Order: sequence, then structure tokens, then C-alpha cells
Amino acid sequence: MHSRIVAAFLALLSGCGLSYAQDAPGQTIDPAVIEALQKMSDYVSKLDSFQLDNTYSFDLVAGNGQTVTIDGTGHYLARRPDKLNVKIENDLFARDYIYDGKTLTVVAPEEQYFAGHPAKPTIQEMLGNASSEIGIQIPLTDLFDFGTDKSPIRSITSAFHVGTGIVDGAEADHYALQGADRNWEIWIAKGDKPLPVKVAIVDPTEDTQPRYVSTVKWTVPATIDEAAFTFAPSDDHKGIAFAVDAPKQDGAQ
Repeated sequence: MHSRIVAAFLALLSGCGLSYAQDAPGQTIDPAVIEALQKMSDYVSKLDSFQLDNTYSFDLVAGNGQTVTIDGTGHYLARRPDKLNVKIENDLFARDYIYDGKTLTVVAPEEQYFAGHPAKPTIQEMLGNASSEIGIQIPLTDLFDFGTDKSPIRSITSAFHVGTGIVDGAEADHYALQGADRNWEIWIAKGDKPLPVKVAIVDPTEDTQPRYVSTVKWTVPATIDEAAFTFAPSDDHKGIAFAVDAPKQDGAQ
């Protein structure tokens, strides 16, 4: 279930504004909302470097049927075209992902395991290859699909402007969107940096209607030390190999 929520979240971020369905009966798409999403997508796709920090929570159904909340944080350093460092922590696991343009290294810092995989020469190509070959899908990195033809979202059936909200002390435009099987909200910062600063997703196809909420803080452009994109194992680290036929997951590898 968590995988489906996160996948929907990533799909939203990577596809905003590229195309959308015709109005369904009883639903409307405000062209101004699509324009705002396109503006955000264009802006993010042109960022040469950025630091992104997010806090998030998602619903998980326990064995007794009770819905519990899992909290987490993410820290991202990106420099196009070929450098990425991601640290993910939540109540269930912690993972580090380091890409230096040649190798993607995944580290389990608590267990002190790591594994490396030959990588493609750009961030976007690396992410696609890691997903197809070793089942690695890093949360939020569909951001790198902005401005490309790889948008997975093609079925927005409703879009409207909710109003102005306050996210981390600053004003943001609050939009609501619906698709075939997801309801979304997204907050885009006002001003000359139209960055997505908060998202919320509800899956109405599940009986529990699980919810995913993430608040995002950006630093653009970002000055990043080259060492951030290099992994140097300590004597306590243990190298292991990827299971090539591992099932795809949502970042919990």
C-alpha cells in the first residue's frame, strides 16, 4: 500500500502540466491550474543544482487493521547532469544513495552494508536503469522527469485552485487535483521561484483511504562539495551484491 501511495506522489511530481485528460462529466479542469503546474515543471527542470529537505508521513495498516502513521525525512543533493546524493530515514528503515556519474552505491547505514551498481551517465538515465535492473526506486527523484517525455501522468480529470496557504511561513498557492484513482493537493510557492513546497495524496481506492503528506524545503542553487558524491566505506562496512531479480520497491531497499 505504501508503495502505491509513493508511486502516485512521484507520478504527480514528474508529470505536472505536460498533458491532461478532457473534462469528465461533473468535473472541471481550470486551465490556470494547468498553466501553474507547467510553470513549476519548467522551473524545476532547469535547475542545475539544488538541495532538497523534506519531512513526510504516510499511513500504514497494521496487522490488526488499525491505521498507524509512519514519519520520515529526506535529504537530497543534486547537480546535473550526473551527481546525486540522497539520504532517507523513517520509522522503518534508513538508506543512503550516492551517484558519482559512474556508479550508484546504496548504503544501509544502520546495518553497515553497501552495494554498488554500474550506472548510466546522467541522473535520469541512472534512475531508470536502477529501477529496471535492480529494483531500486528512490523517492522523489521523478523530479528529474520534469521537462521530458517520461511523464507518467496523463489522466487529470479535475483541477482547481483552493486558495493561498502558508507553508513554512511563506505563502503558497494551494491546488487540488483528481485522477482516475488518486486525489492530490499541491502547494506551489508564490513569486519568481515556483517550487512545490508541499503535497498530499489520498488513495480513494483503498478502504482505509491512506494519506501521504510531504513538506519540502529547497535551496537553489546549491553549493555542494564534490565529496558528497563519493562513497568511502569504513572498515566496518560490508560489501554485498544486488539481487538482480529483486522486486521493485519504493525506496526501502
